[in-house]
Amino acid sequence: MVSISRHPRLRLAFLCLLYVGQGIPYGFVTVALAAHLAAHGATAAAIGGVIAMAVLPWSFKWAWGPVVDSGRLSAFGRRRPWIALAQLAMIATAAAIAFVPTNDTSLLGWVLLVHNVFVGLQDVAVDALAVDQLEGADRERASGMMYGSAYVGTFLGGAGLGIVTARAGLPAAVAVMTVAQAIIFITVLAVPETSRDDRAAGLAARPLAPLTMLRRLVRAMVEPVALRAAIAAFLLKVPPAVLSVLVMVQLIERFEWTQERYASVTGGVGVLLGLVAAVAGGFIAARIGPRRAVLGASLLLGIAWVAFGLVSHAWNRTDAVLAYVAADTICQAAASVALFAIFMRVASPAVAATQFTASMAIMNLATSTGSWLAGPIGDRIDTPTAFILAGVLLPMIAWLVPSPPHATRS
Repeated sequence: MVSISRHPRLRLAFLCLLYVGQGIPYGFVTVALAAHLAAHGATAAAIGGVIAMAVLPWSFKWAWGPVVDSGRLSAFGRRRPWIALAQLAMIATAAAIAFVPTNDTSLLGWVLLVHNVFVGLQDVAVDALAVDQLEGADRERASGMMYGSAYVGTFLGGAGLGIVTARAGLPAAVAVMTVAQAIIFITVLAVPETSRDDRAAGLAARPLAPLTMLRRLVRAMVEPVALRAAIAAFLLKVPPAVLSVLVMVQLIERFEWTQERYASVTGGVGVLLGLVAAVAGGFIAARIGPRRAVLGASLLLGIAWVAFGLVSHAWNRTDAVLAYVAADTICQAAASVALFAIFMRVASPAVAATQFTASMAIMNLATSTGSWLAGPIGDRIDTPTAFILAGVLLPMIAWLVPSPPHATRS
């Protein structure tokens, strides 16, 4: 059978499909479900808490790294067993969401936390597969296409399931999401990871024990360039998460946007623009360097945030919000792809897959932290002021991003 290890196009398509699967629950929670909760009277603190609970497992997904990396090649592959296991658990936990009362945001948060534990495991195994099989400049280009695929998933989960939720109810949207994950699971079972020759070579390799790998991971993460990259990425990801919750509550509660209108703008056109920006961002980062790409994207995003904060009187207009969403999504997509490339390049060869996963988890921790901070920040300053302050600070934070080594090899 054709394996992804021997066919680059099949490999890229396989990786992109799995990233679509990761994006669906993220779009569902941050757009469709968040709008549904806001429309039913949930506060910014309650919505931010649900989103934070959903994103929190991604902050600790690094713990899966030593487990995933400690396996040998088998007839089913080295990474594919974990991907299949995670995908199956994602199906079961997604279906469970339909049985949670909408007004019980605490229980809903816990169910989403469990669901995203398995989404995080899937992501760890997929990232490990990508680091294993991608080399050189292919990393920037593939990072862009993979991250762009996550935007496709976010579009489907945000705009698509947002419309389903508004028209047919939350249980119907959950059912659609569950079926989509089941289709991806079947694909994982159908596409081999390795050829017979790859498996024969892999059986001779002796993987590191989990504790040994964990010690090497800690040493690699505290290397100056890796530590600086992690701190910068964390600080860059907190403000967007805060602003996302604050502006959503403003639009739905103050300006009386409907669920469907909000989902179609934030989870629809904006996400499609993010898809294009992610793919283009990979090629741009490969050409000008990932650090310059982060600096440029952060500067443009900071300007956009300040401008949006200054025209808060126009937030009831779709074109004004769409302009903000477009700028925010495009710049964040370009910056994120560049950060992915930096993390791949600063990773220590001995634990490259695990270290990349840990670095990505730091960015997810920032999103969870920002969602939690939205309530306290919103209680102290108004949303337009928050946009202006964040716009001024973001380009300054971007200067912390280090220039990575020219290349690394996993």
